Amino acid sequence: MIETVRLRLSAMMFLQYFVLGATVPIFSLYLTRQLDFSGLQAGMIMSMTAIAAFASPLAGAFMADRLIRAERLFGFCHLLGGVLMAVLSFQTRFYPFLITYLAYMMIFGPTIALSNAITFHHLPRAEKNFGGIRMWGTIGWIAVAWFFGYIWLRDGGDMATGRLPDALKLSSMASVLLGLYAFCLPKRSVQFENRRPLIPTEALRVMVNRNVLLLSGFSFLVAVVDRYYFFGTGPFLSAIGFSNSSIMPAMSLGQLPEVFAMGFLGFFLVRLGQKRVMAIGVLMELARFISFSIGTPKLLILTGISFHGIAFAFFFSTAYIYLDNHCTKESRAGVHQLYAIITSGIGSFTGSLAAGRTLDFFTTKNNTIDFQSYWMVPALLSLITLLLLLLFFRNVKTQ
Repeated sequence: MIETVRLRLSAMMFLQYFVLGATVPIFSLYLTRQLDFSGLQAGMIMSMTAIAAFASPLAGAFMADRLIRAERLFGFCHLLGGVLMAVLSFQTRFYPFLITYLAYMMIFGPTIALSNAITFHHLPRAEKNFGGIRMWGTIGWIAVAWFFGYIWLRDGGDMATGRLPDALKLSSMASVLLGLYAFCLPKRSVQFENRRPLIPTEALRVMVNRNVLLLSGFSFLVAVVDRYYFFGTGPFLSAIGFSNSSIMPAMSLGQLPEVFAMGFLGFFLVRLGQKRVMAIGVLMELARFISFSIGTPKLLILTGISFHGIAFAFFFSTAYIYLDNHCTKESRAGVHQLYAIITSGIGSFTGSLAAGRTLDFFTTKNNTIDFQSYWMVPALLSLITLLLLLLFFRNVKTQ
């Protein structure tokens, strides 16, 4: 019975990140090459992700397991999100695209936190089992990136921009499939009271816990430095000699080690504890930025990129488990949504603004970028986060 549940949750994770992986790597390319939007217009569209990350998790925290079961909310979000993504694939004008994409992100926004909450609801020992299930999300991302992005979207070695809308259509179909599948997920016993307060007080009570506040603070800092990676890596690789067609394959190296890191996460948590595993994750962030700051040889850069998946798995997946150790059945879905606001919302928004300003600050008069100095900023932030984590954070026993 438990193995059947694990397989069903693994399939959910695979599809969840398959939906994301179909569009995220090529989205800016689609906006600028296929639709001929300007850089400013593309930036405005992509900033909708951060705006939606504030509002949609808050709505999810209010509804999930309070007005509607988390599985059903997850299913409805994917069904409606799939329809909106299909509509988006036919939009060619800026303002209709902008409005449709904002609507899509508002609907899709709660699904990542909901997928985590649903998984934790059914795992008897989250510390041991979560990594093995979340690993299938990474496999889903890699599968769509390589077998669709690097085969279907290529024509004679070059990017076939005319096929880029197919990525949105594929994401739409996968989202609808996952939405239908969500109604087949195992059901849980959740008590719905006749009168529930407007504010999700159960979740807020967890979030003001000292340990959870510290975790949220560290997660905010890691989310900020992660935006430096996503903002600067493409231009950086281009500046040091990577061809445009090799940038996406190079960046995908960050996901490959994540599969193994997720698979062995339970092993490391049992032997090292949550604090040390998260510290290793932050250390990987620091090592990545230092290797980028050195700048040569290319093998060192590729090694730094490979640290990305380990950093994510060891820090954020462990953070999800640590967070869940403080949750009750009633507060779990809301807590994961509020945590998403701190990381995907406030952290990503702050990090994107900071990374952009940092890049402008280190751009010289002849329009060249001092990437060595640029990468030292997130390296310093990572070092500060690591020291604060080691000094003030405490492990918590698994429930």
